Amino acid sequence: MGRGSPQLGSGTTWLVVAVAAAALVVAGALVVVGRDLGPQPPFIGQPREAAPPTPRVHDPNAPLGLAGSGSSIPITRALVAAYNSKGGERPVLHPSIGSGGGIRALLDGVVDIALVSRPLKERERALGLTAVPCARVPVVVAVHADVPDVDITAPQLVAVFAGHRGTWSDGSRITVLQRERGDSSHRAVAAAIVGFAETNDDAYRDGRWRVLYHDDAMTDALDSTPGAIGLFGQGRVPDTRSIRALSVDGVLPTVASVRDHRYPFSKDLALVTLSQPTGRVAAFVDFVRSPAGRLVIEQAGGVPLPLAEAP
Repeated sequence: MGRGSPQLGSGTTWLVVAVAAAALVVAGALVVVGRDLGPQPPFIGQPREAAPPTPRVHDPNAPLGLAGSGSSIPITRALVAAYNSKGGERPVLHPSIGSGGGIRALLDGVVDIALVSRPLKERERALGLTAVPCARVPVVVAVHADVPDVDITAPQLVAVFAGHRGTWSDGSRITVLQRERGDSSHRAVAAAIVGFAETNDDAYRDGRWRVLYHDDAMTDALDSTPGAIGLFGQGRVPDTRSIRALSVDGVLPTVASVRDHRYPFSKDLALVTLSQPTGRVAAFVDFVRSPAGRLVIEQAGGVPLPLAEAP
């Protein structure tokens, strides 16, 4: 610098550097978060814990809209494809945004039906929401196709998530993939296996495993990670990916084994509406629960609900 140029003192210089570095860290964090979560529909924001919202009705001139749990997406996609409305208009199924995201979209009047894979909470019922059970799906213990094992026992599954068992039967490394806290698949397994909930919480606390926040992210990770194991909550494992299901204590996750309660891990999917379904919402719900809809659910790997009465 020339003699007439303004000079920065050392303290000021480091302040400028620190501010610039902090800005870079924040920008980097935003990029990472965006990459991990993927593109989000415009109506998804942070959970609101303030005063209960006033439910708004979806625009009746817009196509019937559905959004919510990723566990519901494959079966709902099949139902939407098979559905013929009176006006010939195809419902719009949004990408996975979680059960809570679907309910927020419903309350905001962005969709007509929320897809959930967990029971409604008391505060949600207090808002007048109605859940219509539609399907029961297995929670699959899924692995990458290169895993040599074909079966896992309940104690072995706990040992894997605890980090006490780190290799498959041929000595290859086990890579555990974990879903986020509160995930419905993890809750279903915790309800069936003593000790799994505590092991799962310990893994979160210790940062033991990679955590995935969407069903599609779990599918992609299982498909691309040799030796991987994770809980797959969408029912039937896609045969187009390098993923397969383990049997649990000798029982495979099939429609039949879920229906007769031989397979230990399952969860119920439901359609949630602002009140008792009417109009076009009722028409879609009626189709889902009709013989034709129930057949679609079975073909997609789920057990239709309510369960058929025994002859």
